[in-house]
Amino acid sequence: MSAELKRMNSQPQEYELRLALNIPNIVTAMRVVLAGIIAWLLWQHLFLAAGILILVAASTDWLDGFLARRLGQSSLGGSLFDLVADEVFFMPSLILAIVAGVFSKTDGLMPWNPYPYAVLALAGGVAVLAGVGTYLWKRRSRAFEFPTPTGVAKVNFTFWLAPLVVAVLGIGPDWLLAVLMYLAIISTVLTFYSYLKKGSYVFTD
Repeated sequence: MSAELKRMNSQPQEYELRLALNIPNIVTAMRVVLAGIIAWLLWQHLFLAAGILILVAASTDWLDGFLARRLGQSSLGGSLFDLVADEVFFMPSLILAIVAGVFSKTDGLMPWNPYPYAVLALAGGVAVLAGVGTYLWKRRSRAFEFPTPTGVAKVNFTFWLAPLVVAVLGIGPDWLLAVLMYLAIISTVLTFYSYLKKGSYVFTD
């Protein structure tokens, strides 16, 4: 074993990828399970139930982090699992919501609706999954720190979710959904820029 790998193994909080069976990770796993149920509900056009479960799933994204910090069970493996679970939950839900036509009421308020919002959000999700996959591949042979989220990245997922929830539940006037979609676009662009400055080394080093 190389000296670098020995150092990596001696710093479990920073580098350990073992996914412990603890309460925060169980909460994260619930989000993955809910993703399948939400997808089925959207496919069946059961929008009220789907919207409620989207809110429940979104709450687990806050709860798992809170519990990890409160119980002293934060870990790199749990953090990466949380990132992947977010995308497993969000990306299929957004695609199926588009297929179901829940964004059609903003057709006159956003050019090529809803694709400016959806394509950027989905591209962000793909970038997250690619970053996690690349990190896992590279760290097999050397110590490699995963970039912590930037300030704007921490709230970006909320900006992605807000239009989805409003569209699926049919909340508020048409302009509210359009405003939330434009805010999501701005947030996504800022997140891409911030991560490009801070975390591009995952792909380039």
